[in-house]
Amino acid sequence: MQAPGQGFVDTDDGFTEDDMFAADDMSATPDGIPHSRSFLEREDFESELGSVDPFSEDFSEISSFEIVEVVGDGDAAARPIVIIYAYRLPSNKNFDHNKFLRYLQATLDKVVESDYTILYFHYGLRSNNKPPIKWLFQAYKMLDRKYKKNLKALYVVHPTRFIKILWGLFKPFISSKFEDKLNYFNSIDELARAVDVTRLTLPEPIRTHDASIVSTDVSGIPKQQSSAAPPRPTQQFNVTLDFILSHHPDDEVPPIVTQLIEYLEAHCLKVEGLFRKSASVAAVRRLQERINRGEHVDFVSDPEYADNQQLAAIHASVLLKTFLSGKSLGEPVTTNRLYPELAALADVPKPKKTEAVAEFVKLLPRPNYLLLKAVCRHLTKVAANHQENLMTANNLSVVFGPNLTWPSDQGVPITQLNNLNNFCYKLIVDFDKIFDH
Repeated sequence: MQAPGQGFVDTDDGFTEDDMFAADDMSATPDGIPHSRSFLEREDFESELGSVDPFSEDFSEISSFEIVEVVGDGDAAARPIVIIYAYRLPSNKNFDHNKFLRYLQATLDKVVESDYTILYFHYGLRSNNKPPIKWLFQAYKMLDRKYKKNLKALYVVHPTRFIKILWGLFKPFISSKFEDKLNYFNSIDELARAVDVTRLTLPEPIRTHDASIVSTDVSGIPKQQSSAAPPRPTQQFNVTLDFILSHHPDDEVPPIVTQLIEYLEAHCLKVEGLFRKSASVAAVRRLQERINRGEHVDFVSDPEYADNQQLAAIHASVLLKTFLSGKSLGEPVTTNRLYPELAALADVPKPKKTEAVAEFVKLLPRPNYLLLKAVCRHLTKVAANHQENLMTANNLSVVFGPNLTWPSDQGVPITQLNNLNNFCYKLIVDFDKIFDH
């Protein structure tokens, strides 16, 4: 378990002491959870979960509290982030925690097939809205291997003593693999080391609480914001599409996209799990910096990859995903401006969906259209090899739907995730009907 900065820092803000355990919490026992460090690796977990169908009930009331949000490409490796806000939990007197658990399960089901991150903001958890400890044990049991397998990180922001005690209760039942995914951040500034916080629409209460913690450093002097250096002419990550093409006037799509697609199609179409596997954030940033300096990364001959083409395939595929994210380009390939039209596709009847997608694509600026076309043509080739790489059009749409479409200037309802993925699915399976030739 990693603890950046100073580890736990308790703040005197009026809620820290109020989130501690009640007397009956300490008598809670993890019924049904074997006392074993290897619980998460058990093979029979499905039989222990029961037969609850998370999609069989109406969650509109629970959804209205906005306790859980999803950001389609929020972290440094362009993975979806599931955000949980403790301060939005309502009073225990009128809240159905079991139904909330099923709602959380239904939300996670939309992202767990690919790598994802969970971000938990602990601020605002008080005695009147804190879930019972027995319920937390129940949640840990229900959200088992299916949900933990592709979870790459669990970030806890603004932890308090409550978290320390809770960790002590759960630690005997948590595997070392899961423990390594847990990270604590005392402030949003610390969180920014792992997540692009500009991609998060953080609520005002969270920002106000954070400001009360980090408004001054240890010397009492207010922190100064450093100005960002202007981008290099060679830069292709973390700049706009217009910027890239203006410095590469002979290219219809960014050169790095062409390079990555050419490499992937020549060497990686049969690699199992292509685009689904993750690279370390440090490796991705290092490669992005090299490319931004104008260096050419040779995924075939560079010493790092010459004897490890599996690693080369992972790095190249992750670079393409991160390039296409709204985080890198400043907005999605489908643009922020056209998001309302994209969201409206959810209401189009299935027989007319392909035609509607084709009409939407025609609305894109020409550079965005050409980039989307190049990427989707590549994805059709990946899908054509699904028997070897196991990446069907549906699997690819789950990976690329958020990357290509998630707006950077607004939040997106969780209910839209299926629509965005379906849009990407149509781009792949109906490529010849949607794009001109």
